[in-house]
Amino acid sequence: METAEKLYLAAGRDGDLHAVGAKLPDAGDDSEYLIFAYDGGLVASRAGRDIYDQILSGAPYERCPLCGRGIASTLDHQLPKSEYPILAVTPANLVPACGTCNQKKSNMAPTSASEMLLHPYFDRLGATQWLQARIHEESPARAEYFVVPGDDWNAEFRDRVTRHFTFFSLSRHYALAAAGKIATDRIQHAGLLRRAGAHQLRLHLEEAAEGYWTVSGNTWEGALCKALAESDWYVSGGMNEI
Repeated sequence: METAEKLYLAAGRDGDLHAVGAKLPDAGDDSEYLIFAYDGGLVASRAGRDIYDQILSGAPYERCPLCGRGIASTLDHQLPKSEYPILAVTPANLVPACGTCNQKKSNMAPTSASEMLLHPYFDRLGATQWLQARIHEESPARAEYFVVPGDDWNAEFRDRVTRHFTFFSLSRHYALAAAGKIATDRIQHAGLLRRAGAHQLRLHLEEAAEGYWTVSGNTWEGALCKALAESDWYVSGGMNEI
């Protein structure tokens, strides 16, 4: 298990987790016991649950790092324990996740680099604001989310980010969340427009976007505020048409 962990950590740093299976020691007849060490030990026992909760608490602001929206309430095996039992209780293979993402991911085992979803412990998206949105100026207004690759991303990493974004249907999930935020914020924005004018409303939205970026990086809320700030239609009174 210690050897497997070292191989996993090295593969994670190198972006080769999809190929680590061929290098791992064979668990043999111990496979079922290793899986039970997670199900019966880490999850079900009191002492094990303390460790489980420590790993779970690593999710920034309790948000699921796979979707950035749900509440992290469970641990997901980045490489499934059914396929890689020797990694069943390896901490680096246990990622906080919301129930929806955990269920969606299920026992998916990548066979190539392009199939590997993002690993929040190893994959660094850099300082690029890669998550962006555009406002469809209609009633009701809606936001469309998309990925803008960073200048420092290679082709393989770009494909992985895009696959992750598509696999978890993040464009749809973010758009649904944005629809609710647009509807609830429009009264406040209309009032600011009326009192202070379009320039101050745009500035308010830009500062809100910067706040989200500074605290949490790429978030659907930050991308929405940025897109609203860039919409001349919205800051000129489009919210009154919603």
